[in-house]
Amino acid sequence: MTVGLLAALISIVPLWLLAGGDPKRLRATRQRERAPHGRGMRMGLFGLALLPGLVLVVVAGAAAVLIWFGAVTVAGWLIAETRAPRSLISSGAT
Repeated sequence: MTVGLLAALISIVPLWLLAGGDPKRLRATRQRERAPHGRGMRMGLFGLALLPGLVLVVVAGAAAVLIWFGAVTVAGWLIAETRAPRSLISSGAT
């Protein structure tokens, strides 16, 4: 169980960085001063986020992979929620 959670913590860092430079999110929040990540950077961060899961498939059992997958899914949702523009959240728009 701890291997899956440790792998999830490792995957969360690239997810956070990926969300920080998302071009669509930066346009929606009108943050023109920040440069979005290029395609290569986005694909690299995406690969880094998946790498711990691929290692788990080879090294650990199915339970660790499922724990990693669930934790990364919830973390991705939380990252999207915390990085969402506050004006959209307070107005109730979807």
